[in-house]
Amino acid sequence: MADRSQGILLDSSVIIAHFRGKLDLFQLISPDEPLFMPLVALGELLKGALKSADPAKHQAKITALLKVVAVLNPDSATAGHYAAVSVALEAKGQPVPENDLWIAAVALELDMPLATRDAHFDRIDGLAVIQW
Repeated sequence: MADRSQGILLDSSVIIAHFRGKLDLFQLISPDEPLFMPLVALGELLKGALKSADPAKHQAKITALLKVVAVLNPDSATAGHYAAVSVALEAKGQPVPENDLWIAAVALELDMPLATRDAHFDRIDGLAVIQW
């Protein structure tokens, strides 16, 4: 199991599953375990909310979640991880969606496990993945 002492980075797939009632994030973690989300995942959630039949309802869910989940912004070190992961996956002929490369780069930069429901993250060398 991944070292969760620094907290857990959440992929948007896990947050969406939480919003849809398919899992309860707060039953999967200990009460003192910090949760984080990359800025890219927040963008994905906000885009989904705007495209939904009830944007205000979904934006309210996101706002509530942001009270307990900290957003992490990418920086130049993140960009370096992004580039390395992208090139490695392309060389193996196993690309992943662009946003997910950035999400993985944040996790790798901070040496933080990534909670996701997307299997393609397992192809990224050195990434600690928690499949929820």
